[in-house]
Amino acid sequence: MNARWFTILNAVGCLILAGFIFVQWLGGEKLEDELQAARRQAAEEGKARAEAEKHAAGLSSDIEGLKTSIDLIRRDAEDQVKVIKEQAGHAQELHANLVQAQEQMKLMDEAIKARDEAIQGRDAKLKEYSDALLATRKRLDEAVAKLKEAAKP
Repeated sequence: MNARWFTILNAVGCLILAGFIFVQWLGGEKLEDELQAARRQAAEEGKARAEAEKHAAGLSSDIEGLKTSIDLIRRDAEDQVKVIKEQAGHAQELHANLVQAQEQMKLMDEAIKARDEAIQGRDAKLKEYSDALLATRKRLDEAVAKLKEAAKP
């Protein structure tokens, strides 16, 4: 009678352990899906970052072009007093554009920094998910090893 109870108890324990393993496997699959989604999102944000950096480089080039234009206007102003009066408003407009472009550059730099911080945060989350997945897999391997050890006669 005792051997039969142990057999039934062992079968119930095996079923419970199999259920636990299945639940752990499902959790691992969910974490893997989340990890893949996070990787896709990081790749998309990497593309967006590259485009923003390309745009920022273009704006820097525009600023340099504006600076060159201002220098040319100043040289012409020294040569022709009459031209200075006509182009004074234009120089002020160019200067206002330069200031606006510099403000836009500052905003772009802040946006790039914010995006970089967000990417770093996501990278940290990916690492956490990866560590959690590895820990879960380790526990699963240990549970399987214990089950195998318990199954040995």
